[in-house]
Amino acid sequence: MNALPADIPYHRLLSPAVLLFGDDAGRRLALAERVTQSGGRIVANAPLADALPRIDRQVVTAGVILDIARDEGAALDVLLARLDAMGEAAGRPFAVLIVPLELIDVVTARVTSAGVRILIAPRPEELDQAIAELTEPPSPWVEEGGAASKRHLAELSEEVGRIARMLASMSADEAERVAAEPRLLSSSDGPLVRAFIRLRRMRSQHFMPELFADPAWDILLDLTAARLEGRMVAVSSLCIAAAVPATTALRWITQMTEQAILERKPDPSDGRRVFIALGEQAIAGMDAYLAAAKAVVVPV
Repeated sequence: MNALPADIPYHRLLSPAVLLFGDDAGRRLALAERVTQSGGRIVANAPLADALPRIDRQVVTAGVILDIARDEGAALDVLLARLDAMGEAAGRPFAVLIVPLELIDVVTARVTSAGVRILIAPRPEELDQAIAELTEPPSPWVEEGGAASKRHLAELSEEVGRIARMLASMSADEAERVAAEPRLLSSSDGPLVRAFIRLRRMRSQHFMPELFADPAWDILLDLTAARLEGRMVAVSSLCIAAAVPATTALRWITQMTEQAILERKPDPSDGRRVFIALGEQAIAGMDAYLAAAKAVVVPV
């Protein structure tokens, strides 16, 4: 007997259908199993080249998973731009992109919507969490896994907001004092900032690196050093500098950009890449901090 709607658990009816695309059939099978275990329904399972026409044929907006293994050039750009626009309009977790480390810059140049989750060579638990968010039914049928993820993101957002307020306060409180002292930073201070970064890295030789995970500070230091050296920093490079898993680093970069601590700047020589730089408040705050630190490390 065919199941009537009343026989189907209501939370399954509310779960979004999932469109799954990737060029490795074995990986698609494994991803489909994860979606099913999470309560979702696979309504398409096809190569990446079929993604755009299949997404456009979907009557009801569905969740999308892209397993991207290589750069398909303009075709990938069009697909990413389409998903980014749909994710922005959805106002909820809409798509999950699984991306290798070497494609971070290409993907992040096209995708900025909060509705699209980018996973960089994800660990199994990161993948399961992202799929759970994608297949999560609306309240009041929200499961704890999704609620925990939202709390984590809210905590991250609050932490980044706190950093933004601290930088704004620091730059306002110390601007006059720093300006009055002959300790303004210049390109000659780049090696000093790099020394601070090396000292931070040396800790992992003697202690567990997890004890000192502080991606926001590592990001600020790396961008400060790059600014003093006259260099621009790509997203992929900044993810490495953050000294945490790339997916985690990307979340920090995204949140810090939303709080105007960081700024996205287009690469004038490559339209498929963006650079990340310090925002005005972050520049003022870091200059104030490092000028004071310089007075301690290199006393007059």
